[in-house]
This record gives sequence, structure tokens and C-alpha cells, in this order.
Amino acid sequence: MNRAPWEYLFIGFNQENFGPLWNPTWWLAATLLVVTLIFYNFQGRRLHAYTVFLDLNEWLMWTSIGVFSLLLMFTIFGFDFLFVLPTIIGGAFLFLWIRFVHFPPLIQVYEERLARQRYFQHKTSHPEATIRRQAPGKAKRRRR
Repeated sequence: MNRAPWEYLFIGFNQENFGPLWNPTWWLAATLLVVTLIFYNFQGRRLHAYTVFLDLNEWLMWTSIGVFSLLLMFTIFGFDFLFVLPTIIGGAFLFLWIRFVHFPPLIQVYEERLARQRYFQHKTSHPEATIRRQAPGKAKRRRR
């Protein structure tokens, strides 16, 4: 059956209509959803002291949950391709925007602030601050 390209937007996204595209879509969505949750838990423990990187990780996690869950829902229930295509394209643009537009200025400001803190800590620290002093008044025992 010959169809015009725009007619594919109004048919259900299932294995019969989109055979070569349907299987990779739901496999990839399910796999990336699981990988995202594992990666978020691993990175959350590792980056707990770095707030900007933790925020970036959280933005990527919630975007992943939203996009990949929608794709799974569209494949399971056979929504029209009109919903699937914008979700794939919009999700890709959202991931790129988060990673390459929204967070790089925040990361740069955070790194500059950390550099300033390290500089001022280095200027105000004294070498004797790390040497433990004995408490006054404690008598030393003599060995026989």
C-alpha cells in the first residue's frame, strides 16, 4: 500500500505499521530508562558535594524519565506516530539544550567560585596550623 509521507503521522505506532522502527524504539527506551536510573544513583553518591553537577545529573535524569517513559507508553499502546516523532525530536533537543546551553555557564561560575575559595584558603593558612601542639602542664614521664 502506497502512502504519502504525511499519512504515516496518523497511523498507529505498532509493529505492523512501523516494523523496522518499532522494535529498536521500545528496546532503546526501556534500556536507556534503566541505565539512567542506575547512572543517577551512582553519580548521586559520587557528586554529593558538587551541587551544580548534581543539578545537571538530576535534570538529565528527569528528562530521561519523561522522554523514555513516554516512548514506552507510545509503543505499548500504539499511539499515532504524530506523538512519537515530536517526542523523539523534542527529547533530543532538550538533552542537548540541558547539557550544552543551560549548564555550561553555571558550571563555569561554580568552578571560578571554587578557585577563589581555594586561593583565599591558601593565602590565610599557616604551616603551623597542621602541627599538633602538646597541651601545657602535662608532665613527661621519665623512663628508667
